[in-house]
Amino acid sequence: MAGSGRQILMRYAQALHQLAEQDGVVERVMGELDGLHQTVEHNEELRLHLTSPQLGRASKKRLVQGVLDHGPEGDGAHDLVRRTIGLLVDRGRASLVGDLGPVFHATAMVAAGKLVAQVTSATPLDAGQRARLVEQLGALTGKTISLEESVDPGLLGGVSIIMGSKMIDGSLRRHLETLQDRLLRAPVGAAT
Repeated sequence: MAGSGRQILMRYAQALHQLAEQDGVVERVMGELDGLHQTVEHNEELRLHLTSPQLGRASKKRLVQGVLDHGPEGDGAHDLVRRTIGLLVDRGRASLVGDLGPVFHATAMVAAGKLVAQVTSATPLDAGQRARLVEQLGALTGKTISLEESVDPGLLGGVSIIMGSKMIDGSLRRHLETLQDRLLRAPVGAAT
């Protein structure tokens, strides 16, 4: 998802979270949005319809509402979810409906004083590295940190961390790219 799409979804997620919290249905809304996210992720035809410029907003809205009619308990999605998703589609943002779940989840965690840090490292982190990283990120943010870890051998070493809209790139690959850039921009001295 592009940065502007995420920013748009953050506004929707924050408003939805506030209303869900008032109604005491944050967990239910989170579960329904996670289910919608999974459905959109695993249904290529649905994804294509939601992004198709040939399909009008009304058709997209009926399509999404049909998906929402089949909630986990068979009773359909909560009215807050229906209205929020409907508003997204009405405003021409149907392609984003599947991504609202993860953004809402992150919003709910922040509201609870928690933050997810997506950590990518060249090799799997050991327990000590994991504990130090959680401690340091917690001190930096003032929040309780949980890690989502992934491994990318292309980093060569170090870690890359994404927390909300912030990124910390401490990978060896990034340091080497920066060094290469500096060397290419450095003036060449006169030969002696």
